[in-house]
Amino acid sequence: MNNSQPVRCLFVTSIFPPINGGSAVVYENLCRYAPNGTMMVLASWRDYATGKPIENWKELDNAAPYSVERIELLRPISIQSKSKLHSLWLLVTQDLPLKAKVLYKAVEIIKARNVNVICIGELTAGSWLGLLCRWLFGCKIINYIHGEEITTRMNYLFYGKNRKFYLRKADAIVAVSQFTRNALIDIMEVNPIKIHVNENGVDTKRFFPGVKKDAILKRHKIEGKRILLTVGRLVQRKGIDKTLQALPEIIKKIPNIHYLIVGSGEFQPNLETIVKELALENFVTFAGRIAEEDLVKYYQSCDLFVMPNRELADHDTEGFGLVFLEANACKKAVIGGRAGGAVEAISHGKTGLLVDGNNPEEIASAIIELLTDETKRKEIEETGYQYALNANWESKAHRFYELCNNLLKETAQ
Repeated sequence: MNNSQPVRCLFVTSIFPPINGGSAVVYENLCRYAPNGTMMVLASWRDYATGKPIENWKELDNAAPYSVERIELLRPISIQSKSKLHSLWLLVTQDLPLKAKVLYKAVEIIKARNVNVICIGELTAGSWLGLLCRWLFGCKIINYIHGEEITTRMNYLFYGKNRKFYLRKADAIVAVSQFTRNALIDIMEVNPIKIHVNENGVDTKRFFPGVKKDAILKRHKIEGKRILLTVGRLVQRKGIDKTLQALPEIIKKIPNIHYLIVGSGEFQPNLETIVKELALENFVTFAGRIAEEDLVKYYQSCDLFVMPNRELADHDTEGFGLVFLEANACKKAVIGGRAGGAVEAISHGKTGLLVDGNNPEEIASAIIELLTDETKRKEIEETGYQYALNANWESKAHRFYELCNNLLKETAQ
């Protein structure tokens, strides 16, 4: 007889809206579209990457149709470890005291809300909590894996080396793509039976086709321009640097081109240097972080979405590329890199084009092709739009909910 409990899943993650990023969007939508009362979140109100308070988190939490609780930090503010001794000092003075606070809060939530599943959104920073909660309360543990957290080489004494251990101890693992699933098996030696692929979806109620927005064009003084758009964290693997290097060739064919870059990140100074070196100041705009409600307007205002992602020397790469689906949902053709999970997010020649993200010439050629061949671009826009409509978050959230439910059924049998 099946006496399984109703699903009460707690997401534990520092990467949660209003913080930008693909994984934040994933967790938010899994909670938003799950059955009422089944999902809740433990997040932080301070950004561990910058140490600054996260803007507008209270407003977002108050409007959410699910429960969100926050403490100051779930993981220490990022500090580069200089040696094994320094790493040990950080562990004793920062990590352990913080973990005590996180555990206290998690226990409080578990007891108050009868939590029976813990979903860990950050493999190395959060898995310890899942293991403790299973030992204390019998909670099932799910690790949600996007890609870069397992493909990137890590040198920290107490972090990267524990990834295989944490994954081996999990009750289930969600991979956002077949690429990520294969990396879990090949790099982390995970038993394939544990892995459940749940590709990223897109919120078609939030992202939809529309005309270019005058307010956006005026804001950045780009009226009458052919607009390339990139949205995402400004990190090296996104390929923004190579797109900038491709611009001089693109300008020769499309002189009214303008490259609009939305997002922030540690790679921005490098990108600004490239802009100056190539004298592209009149062709490039760094829009920075934007309001959530404006994001769809930026997609609608572009002529082509481009993010030629690539795999770096340390194997950091894109796990899926949620932004490609968002652009498709706004009826925009996309260009991505032939690396990581982007090859699954983009159907080459149908929903967009795949290029070598290390090759500015190939990037330039693809952009020129789609912006000068209107018939081909329109065909891709239509196919990409239909693809996005079939990749809605409702189905993805239901699949995750069923995974939680099945784990609890196994316990009850």
